[in-house]
Amino acid sequence: MSKIAVLIPTYRPGTYLEECLRCFESQTLSKEYFHVYIALNGPSTGYKEYIDSLVSRFTFNLTYSYIEHAGVSLARNFLIDNSVSDYITFVDDDDLVSENYLEELLAVADEQFIGISNVKNFEDDLTNTTSNYIGSCYESLSRVEKSLFRSRQFYSSPCAKLIHRSLISENRFKVGLALGEDSLFMSELSNRVSGVVKASNNPTYFVRQRVGSATRKKLNRILEIKRISYLVLTYIKMLVSFRYNLLFILTRILATLMHFRRIL
Repeated sequence: MSKIAVLIPTYRPGTYLEECLRCFESQTLSKEYFHVYIALNGPSTGYKEYIDSLVSRFTFNLTYSYIEHAGVSLARNFLIDNSVSDYITFVDDDDLVSENYLEELLAVADEQFIGISNVKNFEDDLTNTTSNYIGSCYESLSRVEKSLFRSRQFYSSPCAKLIHRSLISENRFKVGLALGEDSLFMSELSNRVSGVVKASNNPTYFVRQRVGSATRKKLNRILEIKRISYLVLTYIKMLVSFRYNLLFILTRILATLMHFRRIL
């Protein structure tokens, strides 16, 4: 059985999906140690055929599934439930990873610590990368960082890390949240994590800056108020349960409340 499940949800994929998959064809980690799972969600016409055409181009283990209902959280949950490897890494379909990404993360992750990589932004190709707020955090962390407060940026996204399946346990992404589901998912598993470990040799997760991505869409004011309220209440419940780090959850509440400025 492979050690790593690479989970890639995709919705109306373009040619960038092939670019993403090429990264795993060239991984320094032997292909027997990882398995790529793709979940197409939403419209299928044209897209299923496109993915079918990609499958034969790569030599790594790949499983492709289709989910009728659209939603990145729904797709991620499906992939968690339908993969079996000990470790999980989430990759967005338009992002890229360095050739040593899987090998270096596997070398440091375990059942207590999450392996993390550097993070950079790019637009068209990797010849011109720019800084990313998570990457800036990466540079400032100790090799082994046990402080949730200092490493809190790495709990804002499920990407750029390797997580043991036991740390995820029964946690799943909240279907229906347009934004904030990533931070909530990572926050809910934070009480089982002893810390994060920086991988050696600078493995990097590259975030594509693409117009039309979920984080750039115009927000509905009423729905945004409901979303923020739901998140704040959820974090408060976590706070009063006394099972989570107090300072860390307070930072999540503050970060969530900051989004109110966008809709005033």
